[in-house]
Amino acid sequence: QRELNSFLWTIRRDPPAYLFGTIHVPYTRVWDFIPDNSKAAFQASARVYFELDLTDPYTISALASCQLLPHGENLQDVLPRELYWRLKRHLDYVKLMMPSWMTPAQRGKGLYADYLFNAIAGNWERKRPVWVMLMVNSLTETDVRSRGVPVLDL
Repeated sequence: QRELNSFLWTIRRDPPAYLFGTIHVPYTRVWDFIPDNSKAAFQASARVYFELDLTDPYTISALASCQLLPHGENLQDVLPRELYWRLKRHLDYVKLMMPSWMTPAQRGKGLYADYLFNAIAGNWERKRPVWVMLMVNSLTETDVRSRGVPVLDL
């Protein structure tokens, strides 16, 4: 049963190739639930290719620019008024709580809550709604505690 929902597809050729589909989450949140057949495919593979090259400055720049609304627009212009204010109150709450969510290990590495909040939510009022939704979903206590952990994103 565990292998039925493994998100692993086999391309039948010699040698076999595999496609593993995931969502962008810290691997510590999902690795224990990755089926053994998927882990075995990783271990047997000579090469692994990722969706994006996050070491390429062009890729980083393109990702940053596609998140933004057209020039001159902000989120307050495109969201219903009440939703915008609920979002703003929620982000104010997250910013207030973030210091208590951080781990001693994060603090030991020199991470500060304000820096982390701005790294995740900075310029949020200029982002497209879909990117704000992804951002809000990553601003939970569990996700904040996992910052600095590699993301499983294959």
